[in-house]
Amino acid sequence: MTTGPLKILALADLHDRAEMLEPLRSVDADLIAFCGDLHDGSCRETALPTANALAGLGLPVLIVPGNMDHKDVAIKLWKEAGFIMLHRSIFKHGNCGFIGMGGMVARNPQRLGDSTRYYHHDEDVYQTLAMAYPKISNKKFKITITHQPPRDAQDTLYNGERSGSVSLRRFVEEFQPDLLLCGHIHEDRGETCIGSTKIVNVGELRRGYASIVNLDDEIVVEWIEP
Repeated sequence: MTTGPLKILALADLHDRAEMLEPLRSVDADLIAFCGDLHDGSCRETALPTANALAGLGLPVLIVPGNMDHKDVAIKLWKEAGFIMLHRSIFKHGNCGFIGMGGMVARNPQRLGDSTRYYHHDEDVYQTLAMAYPKISNKKFKITITHQPPRDAQDTLYNGERSGSVSLRRFVEEFQPDLLLCGHIHEDRGETCIGSTKIVNVGELRRGYASIVNLDDEIVVEWIEP
């Protein structure tokens, strides 16, 4: 497996608009990192064409679920499509190590009782990622893939409210992975840093936004726009 430069096609928030994947066929990349909300709360019949279209790009797909990807559809469908589910898991590719945490923090405790949705307590984000991180700590590039951004980093809603995960930010501040890819907050696409960690909200693919992340001597982000 290669230990040289890696080019990641970073995607999120397609919400079952499968046709928006077609322009990406010409993108030169080594793998896809999908940061959640591939689907839109859909049943299997509706979600299937989107999963097939993503698989049809012909690249390995690392994926975490979003709050709109239901467990009773995504788990089996994504396995059938050949995707690598990174939720609460790790993946190693050459000199890169990936850890992932999908879903979103449920501020309403009643949401935690929904067994079909990827909702969790905020502290669960820190605990999950902190436990996984040592398994990739020997890699040149340590990359975290989430759906929800960290607090105060590409997480601003239209009304100015910050909506990221507090414990995800604590994880980033403490462990300083090289890169964190996320989505969820459609209106705050872009990049920033928390310490030495580059935070990239990759954009809403439903509207044609995405990004390419080049990992070589440094991490460089290229933006795809409609």
